[in-house]
Amino acid sequence: MSAPVNLVSAREFARLDGCNDKLVRNAIKAGKLPVSGDGKIDAALAGTGWRRQNRRTADGADKGADSSKMSAPSTASADPGAAVVQIDDFISKVLAGQFLSMTDAERVKENGAAAKNLLVAMKEAGDVIDIEVAETVLFNQARQFRDAWMNWPARVGPLIAAELGVPPDPVLEALNKHVQQQLNDLGDPDAAFEDD
Repeated sequence: MSAPVNLVSAREFARLDGCNDKLVRNAIKAGKLPVSGDGKIDAALAGTGWRRQNRRTADGADKGADSSKMSAPSTASADPGAAVVQIDDFISKVLAGQFLSMTDAERVKENGAAAKNLLVAMKEAGDVIDIEVAETVLFNQARQFRDAWMNWPARVGPLIAAELGVPPDPVLEALNKHVQQQLNDLGDPDAAFEDD
């Protein structure tokens, strides 16, 4: 049994692929991009490099800067921080007018579109969540823990007093004091998701 096909409009396909919908419509007209009977496109084709096979270079067309002058940022580095530095360097060079060759630029664009589509798919699958949602969940969980600790002396204080054969009020007072001090020492919950 094959997986269900997710058909989308040309405009939605262009958004998923990170390109202009005119480019998509031209590829459909030229028969270079398959469509269903109602003119819809399989969303799985977004980010697959369908544009590369449809590209033709006109004689004398600007092919971009010499690729030996500048290379595309590599994301294969084991250190994610290094990739951020390389991307920042890449952006500064482009802003300074040092452009990539058409092949390298297409590779960067396709990798960016693929990464964007992957993040969308991971979010839809529940593999990633927004930081705001995570912070809310962690804050609520910390509040529940705090409330449980604040109620703990009232639950166990009389039991401890009975085991020791002492009045419950001094035990409750001592437990409340130490639990409150512990909660104050822990401070407010702070989920630091950002890099320093």
